[in-house]
Amino acid sequence: MTASKRLIIIAAAVLWLAGCTSVQVEPLLSAPPQLCIEENPKVQVDDFVTVMQESFAKHGIQATLQSAPTLADCPYIVTYTALRSWDFVTYLSFAELSVLDPQRRSVASAHYHLRGKGGMSFMKWSGTRSKMEPVLEQMLSQVKVEALAPSPLVPVSSANGLSKDEQVHNLQQEKLSYEQYTSRYKQIMAQ
Repeated sequence: MTASKRLIIIAAAVLWLAGCTSVQVEPLLSAPPQLCIEENPKVQVDDFVTVMQESFAKHGIQATLQSAPTLADCPYIVTYTALRSWDFVTYLSFAELSVLDPQRRSVASAHYHLRGKGGMSFMKWSGTRSKMEPVLEQMLSQVKVEALAPSPLVPVSSANGLSKDEQVHNLQQEKLSYEQYTSRYKQIMAQ
């Protein structure tokens, strides 16, 4: 056997043992301080949502899980899927997520794929956090969190003569999105 054939066989064996990970990221450039994660009940990776929420929180974005987010409640949503593979135990082998704007266009995405399901590499059994945190960090590292715009609804000054408690009580009776409620609440408390 020639040296070049031996080198090719060794290189192929190393790649087979190591497996390959493919990561593709479209970074999120701006986002509101709150967004919703649309629950995907088909995902069986228990800590996947928690890892996402913690990664968004590190960048100043509160991400809440909702089963059917509406445009009024959640102008920006995150959709996701994650798949497990099995080799003695289950492990994360594929994940994809997208951040959608109010027009439901993708403004950011991340894709993780363990090619060949990890081959013989022991890294395939790494936890969800060790696989997804670098991917999410790459997606969120450039994000600029937008300040909440003042609510265009009723100005706080029209609450003539009401105490803060009365104004907050009235505010709680209105059907506002989280962002609108937070903005109005801050206006009332700043009086």
